[in-house]
Amino acid sequence: MAWGMFRMPRFDAMDLCLSSKGVIGFNLSFFADERGIIESYLNQVTKWIDEGKLKAPKTSVFKMDKIGDAHALIQSGRSIGKIVVQTPCGVDDGRKKKTTGGG
Repeated sequence: MAWGMFRMPRFDAMDLCLSSKGVIGFNLSFFADERGIIESYLNQVTKWIDEGKLKAPKTSVFKMDKIGDAHALIQSGRSIGKIVVQTPCGVDDGRKKKTTGGG
C-alpha cells in the first residue's frame, strides 16, 4: 500500500481549480450485491430517456485519417461529450463493428 501511495501522482488542488480541471472518483463496489437497487435506478434512467428528460451528450466521431482533428478538438478545450476515433472497417479484432458517420 505504501508503494502505491508513493507512486500516486501529486497535484496542487489550486492549480487544478485555476485551470478548470479536477479529479473525481467513485467506489461503486458496495452495489455488487444490490441488484434490486441497481434495477430500480436503471428503470428510472430508462424512463427519463424515453420521456426525453435525459439525453446523451454529443459524440464527435472521427475517422482514423482525421485523428489530428480529433486531437485538436481535445486540445482546444471546447470539446463536449465523447470523442470517438473510428478504426478502419477492414480491421478484424473479433468484435462486431457498428458503422457510424464521419467526423
